[in-house]
Amino acid sequence: MLVWFLSLFLVKGLNLSFSLGTQIRSDWENIKIDVMYKALKCKFSIYPHLKTMLLSTAGSVLVEASPHDLFWGGGREGEGLNYLGRLLMKLRSEFLGESSSTSETPSLTV
Repeated sequence: MLVWFLSLFLVKGLNLSFSLGTQIRSDWENIKIDVMYKALKCKFSIYPHLKTMLLSTAGSVLVEASPHDLFWGGGREGEGLNYLGRLLMKLRSEFLGESSSTSETPSLTV
């Protein structure tokens, strides 16, 4: 539920901008992961109940269960890149004071 909640507000907004014909930055593909991470960090830092929910997932692999979004989501059969889940796990590790080089936090380069 947590990942669905986040994707609704963070990922769907970009999809809406595409459908409305809104211009996006020419370097979006190069910066989108950093932008998403900063947005997530801000959101979870401001809202303690969301941070508590995220921390309650410690030890779990987080997957954005979108069958259609193969970048932010995990895809229908796990073929997606799941960057939203990976960013959430990275943020969770930072909040827990863990090293960002743990095995659950793969490299986040495109």
